[in-house]
Parts: sequence; C-alpha cells; structure tokens
Amino acid sequence: MEGQDVDNVDNINKKTILIVEDMGMNRQLLSVILGNDHHILEAENGLEALGILEKEYRNIALIMLDIIMPVMDGFAFLERVKQIHEYKDIPIIFVTAETYKENILKGIEYGVCDVIAKPFDPYLVTNRVDQLIRLTENQKRKRAGRPQPTRQKERGLVLLVDDAEMNRVILKEVLRGEFGILEAADGQEALEHLDSRGDEIAAVLLDVIMPVMDGIEMMKEARSRSLLENIPVIAITAENSAVKMQRIKDLGICEIIHKPFDPSVIKNRVNNMIELYEM
Repeated sequence: MEGQDVDNVDNINKKTILIVEDMGMNRQLLSVILGNDHHILEAENGLEALGILEKEYRNIALIMLDIIMPVMDGFAFLERVKQIHEYKDIPIIFVTAETYKENILKGIEYGVCDVIAKPFDPYLVTNRVDQLIRLTENQKRKRAGRPQPTRQKERGLVLLVDDAEMNRVILKEVLRGEFGILEAADGQEALEHLDSRGDEIAAVLLDVIMPVMDGIEMMKEARSRSLLENIPVIAITAENSAVKMQRIKDLGICEIIHKPFDPSVIKNRVNNMIELYEM
C-alpha cells in the first residue's frame, strides 16, 4: 500500500506535455526521453493538437512543436493559439530540423520560448523542458501576488569566455543594452574576473576548447575555489563527443548551446538561466 501511495503522489506531481510531430518515430523518441517524469499527449499535426488543447489545456504544462507538418503546420498552429486567451501561458518549444534564422525569429514573434534542433540530445530536451515549466510556474505565482524570494544580486554582468573574438563580438551585440559585458579569451582570464568581480556577475557563457586554460579546467578550478556560487554557466561549444559532453555535464554546466549558435535564442537562454537561479 505504501508503494502504491508513493506512485499515486508521483503521478499527481507529473506535468503533462503535448508533443506535436508528424513523424511517429520522433514522437516515440520524445515520449521515451520525457515519459518517466511527465505525462505525454501526442498529436500528428497542428489541427489534432488544437483538438487536444480544447479538452486538456488546463492540464498541459508545455508544448513541443514541429514546424513542417501536413494538414496544419507549426506556424498555422501558433497563429490559432495566439488568438485564444486560455492558451497564452503554455510555453512552447520548437523541436525541428528547420533551424533557419527566419523560422526561429518568426516563432519567437509568436511566443515560442526555445528551439531544440533534431536529432535530439536527451540531456538538453529534459533540461530545457524542466526549466521552462519551472519558469512558467514561477511567473504565474508572481502574477498571482505570491512572488518567490530572490537572491539579492544585481543582474548586471555577463562574462563571455571564448578565444574567438568574433564569437564574443556576436554575443556582445545580442546582449547589448540588457547586460554589462566582461570578456575573457581563456579560462585563466575568466578566473581573474570571477575572483575580482564575482559578486557582479549574473551568468557565464563559456567556450570549452580554448588555449592556455580550457573550459573544463576553468570549471574545475572555479568550483574548487567556490567562485561560481549561484552563477549559472552556459557552455557554448562545437564539441559533440559523448565523453566530452558527459564531462561538461558532470561539472555542473546548467545549459549547453552548440556551435554554430543562433544569436536570436541566446538572450532568451541567458535570461531564463538567471531567472532560474534567482528563484
């Protein structure tokens, strides 16, 4: 009986995710990735998804949406969803191979929160789904007049750590006007910034492969010196080997963005990470 009670509590606490994707194999893969921790609903196209939303919208915590589908594609679905007030608080993630900048920007205009490129990385899928659900619930609590305590820290500075100057220039342009910027060309310079200005740093965008000191060594040293307390670190890397990726995850990186990155989603991810760490 006790085991059954635990199972019932776990089921009650599980959030419901709607997967909208015409390829059965992709729906099945996402269901396997997310099914242990969430209830899953599936739709083969936008029209079918609208029918599910009409019945289940109060229970749906997040929508994972493909762009190119028959009957009703992702953009037509978003156009309809945008018109219905009851659906406005449901976060939506594009899950697509169509990662052209125009598509991403159009999705963001419609309120899409993030983009996950196919083929799926299970770690990124579970991380981003959980993060967006937590953020959405926290925002609802704030609107209901029950703000959660936040750590008393200015959100002023983002530390960009990348040996490629062009990447730093692009990131500075994306974040300009919202955050102050510190730059480092390698892990050693980054440690110096963390040591001297750690109280002002709200987030770190970290390249992994760099000369002098790479991102992995920098993370090890920073953690041993407690320089990253309450500071989210987002890895920006071209690395895709399973071993290296696991090493990155084990060091406490809270997000991974693969190069070449799309600047249009960077600001969103930085803001999300900072808000999560302030909750």
